[in-house]
Amino acid sequence: MVDDESIPQLERFATGYSDDKVTVHRALATLDERQDGEPVTRVVLLLNEPAGETWDIDRIRTLRIALGRKATELGLPTISLTLVPESEAELVEAFGR
Repeated sequence: MVDDESIPQLERFATGYSDDKVTVHRALATLDERQDGEPVTRVVLLLNEPAGETWDIDRIRTLRIALGRKATELGLPTISLTLVPESEAELVEAFGR
C-alpha cells in the first residue's frame, strides 16, 4: 500500500533535481494504471528549455534513474515520465490538482 505522503515526497525530490543542463522547475505525480492494468506512477516535469531541439539523452536518463530509485524507495510503482519545457508551462497546469 502506498503511503499518502509518497507522492508529495517524490514531487519534492524531483523539484529539487538540477544539474548543469537540466533543471526541474515543477513536478506533478499521480498514481494510475497502464492499459494492461499494471500500476504506474505518472510524473510530469516542467524543465528548463533544452539547449538544442531536445534535452541531452544521458542527462534525462540520469534523471529518470534517480526518480525511479526514489519511487522504489517510497514504495511507488514504476514511473512513466513526461517532460515539458518551460515555454509550454500551460501543459503542466492541465495536469494540476
